[in-house]
Amino acid sequence: MRMTVQVALLGTWLTASACYAYRPVALAPTPGSHVRIVFTSSIVVATFQPGPDSTRHTHPGVLEASGTIQAAASDTVALHLGELRTAAGSVPNMSGQVALLPAAQIARIEERRFQAGTTALAGVGASALALTALVILLIVAITKGF
Repeated sequence: MRMTVQVALLGTWLTASACYAYRPVALAPTPGSHVRIVFTSSIVVATFQPGPDSTRHTHPGVLEASGTIQAAASDTVALHLGELRTAAGSVPNMSGQVALLPAAQIARIEERRFQAGTTALAGVGASALALTALVILLIVAITKGF
């Protein structure tokens, strides 16, 4: 019974700990911001792995990129990649690479932000579900005892 309560509480904490959403930003986000960049049309993105082996790779047909902004200038945004997406889906093995993105091709930049209301709502819902499961287990345990 104690294990059930611990599992229910762990499930509640895990469900409520990661509610984020992307919100459009008017100005360029500061370096270190986690963003999603949507392009005006599909573009070719050149990427490289930071370090001594900085071999460049090109990826055609990219529609959006997400990651952490390293630097931004008037014509280029340096993005530490988390993901590149094309019409066919996500490009594999992009995490940790850097892309230099042309600012003229950027339709919008969305910053990843914590959603306190959604997190609270998910936490309350998960807690109610865990409490309901606990009550059902107690009822079953009590009725088996008779």
